[in-house]
Amino acid sequence: MSWHRIVLGIGNPGPEYEQTRHNVGFMVLDLVAQRLGLSFERLERHATDGSRSFSGKVKARIAEGHRKGRSFLLTKPQTYVNLSGEVAAPLLRHAGRAPDSLFVIVDDLNLPLGRMRIRPSGSAGGHNGLKSIQQMLGTDAFPRLRLGIGQPNVDPDAGTPKGAGSASRRGGSEGLRPANWPDFVLAPFLPEEREVLGRVLGRAADCVQAWIDGADLQNLMGTWNGDKGDADEPPGKQPAAKPPKPPKPPTQAPS
Repeated sequence: MSWHRIVLGIGNPGPEYEQTRHNVGFMVLDLVAQRLGLSFERLERHATDGSRSFSGKVKARIAEGHRKGRSFLLTKPQTYVNLSGEVAAPLLRHAGRAPDSLFVIVDDLNLPLGRMRIRPSGSAGGHNGLKSIQQMLGTDAFPRLRLGIGQPNVDPDAGTPKGAGSASRRGGSEGLRPANWPDFVLAPFLPEEREVLGRVLGRAADCVQAWIDGADLQNLMGTWNGDKGDADEPPGKQPAAKPPKPPKPPTQAPS
């Protein structure tokens, strides 16, 4: 099918990662699908006539839909974060679309929890999922929605994360050594962060729905990039949908 627009959330597959910071892209798509009455299914690699549409490397869960005369695809790669491009590129080729028809939802250490930013292009900023997509597409000219996941408190002696706490509102990752990024992004959100998380997921889902409805990217940037959300405010001012309770963090995990 030639989807008009493809939304790809970056994340890791498996229940042990469902509520980790790295998986906010999946969380947004789950909320969008719930709102639209869609369910995710395994991507079929073969067409109805038996011909192969995708190689064995293309592993994803997808939800297809139509809104306002446009077809769209919600995609959760099942390849782990570092190989997100192995799903993004084949889907675009199959749809016959240019990279600007792909909207990527990604976690961002450099933004405080509650803040989101839309960009039409740009560097990967150290994010392995974006790096993979850029490498496979051969360009960084695809829009992305960056969702802040906060910054952990750091033990100044050990340089290891102690939890997100109040530092999640300061933004930036300059206090966290790159070697410790995996431990932070693969940990679940703290209980005190989940109210703010619920609200920003709702705003991100609104943004995604506007994009699949055909909204112009510049208009989306003008609307959502000026919204500071809850990043500079204490939680508790508005009711929010509470995400499910987080599972125990895995002992070993990919980054």
